Amino acid sequence: MKKKRKRRVGTVEITPGERKRIKKRIKKHFDQLRKKYAEIRGKRIDWIDHRVVEDNVLYVGVKFMDGTYFTLVFTPQVVTNRAELADVSSGDEIILRTYYQGKHLTASQF
Repeated sequence: MKKKRKRRVGTVEITPGERKRIKKRIKKHFDQLRKKYAEIRGKRIDWIDHRVVEDNVLYVGVKFMDGTYFTLVFTPQVVTNRAELADVSSGDEIILRTYYQGKHLTASQF
């Protein structure tokens, strides 16, 4: 019987056991995605439409050959970049405490 060897992926070596675990996780993830919109799985697409409508709302529609229509609507969100407490009584802004700072935001921004 031939012994299974480690395989090199880029600079990383992956053992047969690790490959098996990765394959199992990928299969589980794909199974979950297949269940997400079960009603449209396997349908044949007639056409796809997309457009930006009022207030930067992105609309995506998928028309199927059986006459059904699947719609996705994406809206902009307000995201907290920073939360802080400042003393402005002297006319200058003195940061007393920063409660939250987003990952891609440096202290000099805003």
